Amino acid sequence: MITRFRKTSFLSVLLLSVGLAVYLFSCKKEENVTAEGPQHFTIASWTQDLQYVAATPSLMEGSLSFKGKGLEANGSRYLWHKQYVYLMNLPEKKFIQYEMGKDGSIQQKAYLLTDGIVPNYFQSLNIVDDNTLLVLGAMDSGNNGKIGWALINIADFRVTSKGTLQVPFDASKPGVEFFPGKGYVDNGKFILGGYFYDNAGKSFVVDGVRALVYDYPSMNNMKVIQTKATAGGIGYDYLSTLDKDEDGNHYFVVSAGKFWTGLGGKSGIVRIKKGESDFDKDYFFDVTTPLGKQACLMGLNYVSNGIAFGTVQFEEMMTSIRDRYKNIAQVVKLDLKNQKVTLMNSPLSPVGMVRSPLVYNGKYYTSIAPINAEAFIYEFDPAGDANGFKKGIS
Repeated sequence: MITRFRKTSFLSVLLLSVGLAVYLFSCKKEENVTAEGPQHFTIASWTQDLQYVAATPSLMEGSLSFKGKGLEANGSRYLWHKQYVYLMNLPEKKFIQYEMGKDGSIQQKAYLLTDGIVPNYFQSLNIVDDNTLLVLGAMDSGNNGKIGWALINIADFRVTSKGTLQVPFDASKPGVEFFPGKGYVDNGKFILGGYFYDNAGKSFVVDGVRALVYDYPSMNNMKVIQTKATAGGIGYDYLSTLDKDEDGNHYFVVSAGKFWTGLGGKSGIVRIKKGESDFDKDYFFDVTTPLGKQACLMGLNYVSNGIAFGTVQFEEMMTSIRDRYKNIAQVVKLDLKNQKVTLMNSPLSPVGMVRSPLVYNGKYYTSIAPINAEAFIYEFDPAGDANGFKKGIS
C-alpha cells in the first residue's frame, strides 16, 4: 500500500512479500494534484509472518525495509480515501479505519465488528461520496440469493443503514453462488459487478457479462443487465477492476480467463456511460486478441486523456490458480478511446500488482516484484511507448 498525505489527500499501495522474495503489491488512486510542501507515502507489505505499513518520503528514490518497522496489520481487503485507509481484518472480523497524520504516521481511529452487520465479512468496499462508504458482505456459505449491505458514515464511522440484497439464484443449482465485486452509485442507481462460482463443481459460471442494478439508497428492485460481448466476471472485489474517466463513464474489467472468473475466452473492458444503467452495446475493448497470447486482464487504473494502465496474467504460463504467485503477469497500457493495447517491456511478476495501483500527478505507479528478486515501485508515463517507465524505490 502506498499512501501520500498533503492536506486531505491520501494515496495508497499494497505489497505482499514472502521471505526475501516480494510477491504482491498494489496501490490506490486519488485526484491528480501537484504536491505542495512536505509529503509522505506509506507502503504496506505482507510477509510470511506479519503485515506492516511503513512510511517513506519518496516513491522514486532510496529503499525501504519493513523488518522491525511500521504498523502491524492483518487484512485481506483494503480501501483508501483521503487521509484514511480501511482494512478488513478477517481473523478478528473487524473493519478498521486508520488515519494518516501529516508526518506520515498511521494510527487506528475506529473499527466496526462485522458480526451483527453481516454474518461473515465485508467483501466489497465502495466509496459512494466523501461522506459515505457502501460495503457488501458475504452471508453464510450458501446464501440462497441474499447478501448483506451497509452504509457507513465516514465522519463518525457509524452504520447508518443496513439490510440484505436479492441476488440471482437458481434453486435447482444451489451450489452456484454470486460473489459481490466492486460497484458505484450514479443517477440514483447502484451498479454492482461480481462473479458466479459453482462451489460443488469448483469452477466459475459465466453467461456473457452480467451486472446488477439497484435503486439507491433503498437497495432494492434488482435488475440484471447483460452483454454478450464476451463471457467473464467483472469488478473483482479486491483487485483494481473498476474506474471512470473525466466524463464520468465507468469501465469494468472483464476477466474471462480459465483461471480467473471465466472459461478462457477474451478478456477486456466493458463500459457504462455516465447517467446510464446498462452496458454500452457499442463498446467492448478486447485486450486478449491483440496481444496474441492467452492474456487475461486483471485490473485497470484510469490516468487521463483516454489512457489507463493495467495488468494481464498470461494463462499459457499457468497450470492452476496457484500459479498467479509466479512470474506470469505484466503491465499493459490501455488506450480506451482507440481500443489499442501496448504490452510494456517491464519485468514479469506475480499478479498481485493489480490490487489497487496508484495514479498520482498524471503517472501510474505499481510494484514489479519478481520472485526471488528485489522489488521496486515503477513509474509509468502515459505519454511514453512500451519502454516508458522507470524504477523507483526498492
